Amino acid sequence: MSDKHPIAPPAGSPPAGGVDGPARIAELRVAIDALDQRIIALLAERTRVVQELTAHKTDEATVRSPERARQVLGRVHDLASRQGMPPEVAVGTYRALIDELTRMQLDMLAARRAAASLAEE
Repeated sequence: MSDKHPIAPPAGSPPAGGVDGPARIAELRVAIDALDQRIIALLAERTRVVQELTAHKTDEATVRSPERARQVLGRVHDLASRQGMPPEVAVGTYRALIDELTRMQLDMLAARRAAASLAEE
């Protein structure tokens, strides 16, 4: 599969390949579906890395890592700007991702502590 996807021309431009209206909407939705598949695969990979990372964390402060979250959000803001994406969309998306993965890590930490506590009994 090519990394190139048909995108909408700028407003006022003639439609790409002469296709417009419902046919162009259908084409673009197919492109979005393909992108979503790639994005989810990357997010799943990122989640697996976070899960492995969590195995090395021993306390809630290390899981929450507010300074690291700020670094990631700043980097995402800059990356989005360079790619021509509205930074607030990227930052909002990553803020939600960080919140959910932090919750997952806290659950993993609690489960690990509970298992260790049971093993000590």
